[in-house]
Amino acid sequence: MPNVVSQIAAAITADKTFLLTAHISPDGDAVGSIAAMAWLLIKLDKKPVIFLESGVPSYLEWVELPCEVLTTADELAACQPNRIIVMDCGDSHRSGEIMTEFLAQSDAPVINIDHHLHNPMFGELNLVDTNASSTGELVAGIIDQLDVSYDGFLGESLYLAISSDTGRFAFNNTTARAHEIAAQVISTGLKPGDFNEKLDSDWSINKIKLWAELFANIEIALNGKVAYLTLPKALFERTGTEYSDIESIINYLRKIENVDVAMTVRETESGSKASLRSHGAVDVQKMAASLGGGGHKNAAGISLELPLEEAVEALLATIAQNLVLNEA
Repeated sequence: MPNVVSQIAAAITADKTFLLTAHISPDGDAVGSIAAMAWLLIKLDKKPVIFLESGVPSYLEWVELPCEVLTTADELAACQPNRIIVMDCGDSHRSGEIMTEFLAQSDAPVINIDHHLHNPMFGELNLVDTNASSTGELVAGIIDQLDVSYDGFLGESLYLAISSDTGRFAFNNTTARAHEIAAQVISTGLKPGDFNEKLDSDWSINKIKLWAELFANIEIALNGKVAYLTLPKALFERTGTEYSDIESIINYLRKIENVDVAMTVRETESGSKASLRSHGAVDVQKMAASLGGGGHKNAAGISLELPLEEAVEALLATIAQNLVLNEA
């Protein structure tokens, strides 16, 4: 792993223009990792360009980025980077259809930085560590290798990436290294209280009412072992909200007494998309993988080409089978 970090640092030093991307519907780790990498490149007098097919979610629009975010095929087609850095993608397809096609056609070598299970190592250089708390933790290692400080927006971005994927340093994937990086960021001037104000204190009244409605409609299944929410597109249209407004609600479902698996299933243009969360020994990554998804032991996702109700049925059947296996 240290050798790969050194190779990536050398590649960054040698090249000038970089295209940065992450998975569609990016979360805090994806956006934070991209932002930290972009600020690193700026400090090194490089030229970063960011592409995110679904854009930056509204709850993270406060994140400072040193360059514009491209979102369309036409904008991407005009890019001619020396190198492409793909972050927080369990495989290259997770970057979206536009980026996947661009990767297939581009001659630019790819750096793959990720911490998901079963990454197929699609880059020329692959920094993939499933023991890392987050992709942000891996980006910090590259920053260290290049002897750049964690100050300013770079540090704030790292803090966002790591705190997002560790549940504010509360999940079991929180590593000692994650705390070390956070401590260094704080030592350079970040104030956790001010940071959390940015992340959590801009809820609209529509978002509050949506959460109230969803909490009142939580479904319990499989003898109380599963708590889930179904999220049709019409729900967000009716309430004037978007999915990013309730992305973290799944962590509250996981808090319900005796629940082993929390799940949200939302309607998409091509079918449905589910997020799964679990405790301890319950492995939702295996459940997701059996349906073509992936992720981590206690946090996983799946896209299904099924209508919402059929997707819920398929997911509950898979969860039921796996919960029996876990209890055997």
